[in-house]
Amino acid sequence: MSFYSAENLYFSYNSTPILQGVDLHIDEGSIVSLLGPNGTGKSTLMKLFLGLLSPKSGEVFLKGKTLQSYSIKERALHVSYVPQSTQVAFAFCALDIVVMGRIAFESWFQKPSKTDRDLARVAMERLGIGHLEKRTFQTLSGGEKQLVLIARSLAQGAKILVMDEPVSGLDYGNQLRLLETIMKLSKEGYTFLKSTHFPEHALMLGGYTYALKNGHILAHGLTCKTITQELINELYHTNIELKQTVCGYPVCIPSFVHSTKV
Repeated sequence: MSFYSAENLYFSYNSTPILQGVDLHIDEGSIVSLLGPNGTGKSTLMKLFLGLLSPKSGEVFLKGKTLQSYSIKERALHVSYVPQSTQVAFAFCALDIVVMGRIAFESWFQKPSKTDRDLARVAMERLGIGHLEKRTFQTLSGGEKQLVLIARSLAQGAKILVMDEPVSGLDYGNQLRLLETIMKLSKEGYTFLKSTHFPEHALMLGGYTYALKNGHILAHGLTCKTITQELINELYHTNIELKQTVCGYPVCIPSFVHSTKV
């Protein structure tokens, strides 16, 4: 039994099938990327892994137990969710957002303790954003917000982070900084399940990749062996070549680039 896994998952919205017989296995401390076009079931699969949806058949397992056998509070001690963005109705500062990760240990109506705030500050310092603690969350850049949400997960104490297209809307610099953070935390024993529309980002992070198409797993395995130009072209109906750079890092080159005169 894997550390975190899905076995023969089926899910549909009303009569529309979304996932059909999906198996997915995640090792502790690994980075798992989900690739696939829009509407293929990536977000639904992550919601099943979070316990936000229940499968029509099949099971999600965490540490040898079905996810549904955990209470909501117990799940929160193991698994956290880092969304693309968070809408905050009130003018909370960044530290307040991180402290919210401690709710799994407290009552909703209980005032955060000094220990909660200290742990939140430690989490922010680990990600190099301690200087943002008094900044209003809404005034932060997209990259800063993502790091605050990751700090919230660290303060929560969860060792598994589920991330839905984490670089969506971030500028190039913040994309790279976020990917670097994921790699760093993985080396510290954190486990990541994330969706992405960027094959090159998955290749940069390594780990494992599952490619979804029409609700099925089209391919899976080590990222460096699974992501090929044939797979990318089949998934996204593109015409690209996957080329190795001089430093050994693969990049996607669209066909129209070859015909472009410099």
